[in-house]
Amino acid sequence: MSQLLKAIAQKIVPFLGLVLFPHLVLGLPSKLDSFIQKKIERMSLDEKVGQLFIVGFPQKKLDPELEKFFEKNKPGSYLLFKRNIVSLEQIRSLNDQLYRLSYKYSQLPPIVAIDQEGGSVSRLPITPAPPNALAIGKTSSTEIAREMGLRTGLFLREVGINMNLAPVLDLADPLQSSFIGARAFGDDPELVARLGTAYSEGLVQARVIPTAKHFPGSGSSTFDPHISVVSNTKSAEDLKTNDIKPFAAYAKLGPKSAMMLSHLIYPHLDPAQEPASFSKAISENLLRHEMNYQGLVMTDDLQMQGSKKLLRPEVAALKALQAGADLVMLTWSFADQEKAIEYVRQAVKSGELSQAEINAKLKRILSAKAFANTYRRDPRLPSLIADKSLQSPEYGNLENQILNHNLNEQLKQSTESLRKPSSATRTVCVTSPSMNFLEQLKSESEIPLKTSLFKPRTPTQKYLSWSKSELCDMQIFTVTGKQSARFVRSLPKTARDRMIVVNLGAPYLVRSSGEYFKVIQLYFNHQDAGKSIAKILPELISQPLALNR
Repeated sequence: MSQLLKAIAQKIVPFLGLVLFPHLVLGLPSKLDSFIQKKIERMSLDEKVGQLFIVGFPQKKLDPELEKFFEKNKPGSYLLFKRNIVSLEQIRSLNDQLYRLSYKYSQLPPIVAIDQEGGSVSRLPITPAPPNALAIGKTSSTEIAREMGLRTGLFLREVGINMNLAPVLDLADPLQSSFIGARAFGDDPELVARLGTAYSEGLVQARVIPTAKHFPGSGSSTFDPHISVVSNTKSAEDLKTNDIKPFAAYAKLGPKSAMMLSHLIYPHLDPAQEPASFSKAISENLLRHEMNYQGLVMTDDLQMQGSKKLLRPEVAALKALQAGADLVMLTWSFADQEKAIEYVRQAVKSGELSQAEINAKLKRILSAKAFANTYRRDPRLPSLIADKSLQSPEYGNLENQILNHNLNEQLKQSTESLRKPSSATRTVCVTSPSMNFLEQLKSESEIPLKTSLFKPRTPTQKYLSWSKSELCDMQIFTVTGKQSARFVRSLPKTARDRMIVVNLGAPYLVRSSGEYFKVIQLYFNHQDAGKSIAKILPELISQPLALNR
């Protein structure tokens, strides 16, 4: 009987320790350290190596192929994409299955990550659609940034996700087309440092691991490392004064955070000209030692061309780990992932990657997992799922606050008139690719409007003929993307001189350079943009408004 009890205890004690992970990390750090150390000592080589990988997969639900892969390779972290998501209930169910598999094959909770930056990089159905980082950056408000991080984190935890591959801390000029664009908070290093750190603190408050990217900075590049090998030739002094500054502020968050390495080459930071993902000079010397960063260091996807054109994925995985990364990312191809995991196993056996190095990485990984473990959801919390999307009153109010703040800031800048409409203005015509915008504007406006839905490949002459037939004295045109931006630029000067452009996309799509009567930059496509423009329409038409130049 005593042997039976002893056997049961051996199985249940580790499980209880896992369930208690979050409580230990919050209240008993010394006990947590001891627990993690003992766990690492008990782990097999296969279990240890699996923890160093964050993998993607094509399935939307657990199937025999996926379970077989997890059983053999024991990956410790997973990355979800839109290809994995059908509905919120489905993704919650998939994540439950991933948690069970992780416990089954490694006796550890997983990290489940997603790219939920906002704007164009949003994987989950959230209502209203999340703003991009630039829209938050234009408020200059740490309170708004922190609250957006918190609300985003609560949405993620609602469906079982405990790591967000955000914020983007790259610097990017909003008026220039770049690889990063509106995904950045802006191009001011002090502003990006302040807002990026605040957003991350909000995620941490929700017990979600933030992931700053792409260290040491790639926002000014016009070339995309997803499709080519890219170099950043800025001097070390320039990088440290500007690009690295937001990451240095973020680094103070400590072990409850992650930092994603860029695939760019930085010759003035690493004379060997290794991409940051494989550069010991960058990930170890600069990030760990000089900046004293204590959190997780992870690579971007090693199957991106910025990496793959230089090294095979399995070689890249080992080289990144040797350079200082804790987690290596492979999001496509079970064959490539399995080959990489086996390649690292053999490297450990041969001594190319030491047990001491792996154990140091595991300590950081398990500490992060302890902090962010979502094994049990608090049943006292209200559900954040309604009408098949994630939403909450607090989040809705926050979005409206961002929209109104940015709109009001532009109106405050109306210090002198660059152009004024004729006092004989009789008819206002509105064209937009968004029927929702048209319907809102028309129903809320005090001024009678004539509306037209902009359709792809609309001939310029057809638009001009409609405007003439409706006797349009003032025209409003909504830009939502590159196609509508190209169209409005193609119009003759006589049409643009009497046009208010409402830009719901990236600022570089419509540069406020005096080409139009007025430009209103809303920075993101808010679902209530039409209502907001309706409220200020009389002022737009009758009062001066300085253009953003």
